[in-house]
Amino acid sequence: MSAVFFAGLVSIMLSLLVFAMWKKYHHAWLLYAHLFFLLSPFLFASFRINCSMGFVGSLLSFCTLVFAKFMLYFVPPVLLATFITGVIVIPKLYERNAKKHENSAFTNLCRKTGIAAQLFVVDKALPVAFSLGKSVFVSVGMFELLSKKELEAVLLHELAHVKNNSAWSKFSTNFVRIFSPVAWFSGSHSVEAEEIKADSFAIKAQGTKKFLMNAKKKVSLFC
Repeated sequence: MSAVFFAGLVSIMLSLLVFAMWKKYHHAWLLYAHLFFLLSPFLFASFRINCSMGFVGSLLSFCTLVFAKFMLYFVPPVLLATFITGVIVIPKLYERNAKKHENSAFTNLCRKTGIAAQLFVVDKALPVAFSLGKSVFVSVGMFELLSKKELEAVLLHELAHVKNNSAWSKFSTNFVRIFSPVAWFSGSHSVEAEEIKADSFAIKAQGTKKFLMNAKKKVSLFC
């Protein structure tokens, strides 16, 4: 039992170490390693629990049994279902509910930046823009609100997210937060860092921050 306890303690310590590394380097795979090391001791302990205990009527054994069933039969399917929904289902739903838009200006931006992406127009009056994987989504309201150069700044910002795979990083952060109490207190530094990088990319590509700042001011009026 002491060896099992020691292995579990080491696993949890490794999860904290890996999480600290993620805070510094922001690689998504470190988050999943953190989750693996954090949950492994509990899953392993659940497999070792003897559900046919002689004193099963006691409150302690009942709670232990409930915990074991929860870890074995609820947590893994929820983990898998949440992951598949976020990585596959939601992006497909967005693409299905939007319209692929062949835009020469966007194509030129992709060629200029060397970033392969698709543009989708969302039938929504509220000005919004976001990226999922290699797809950039821009609402009709955004097209109507912004000038040509301001829209270009927004598209460059989103292309930077495509280049940096920001959607995957953001999903991974939110996904791990659901199942890791440690990640609840991680803050949103990685998301803020991705936004700063995307802004810098757009400003550098245009040679000025004027258009991006103007776009942000206009959009903020609708938030």
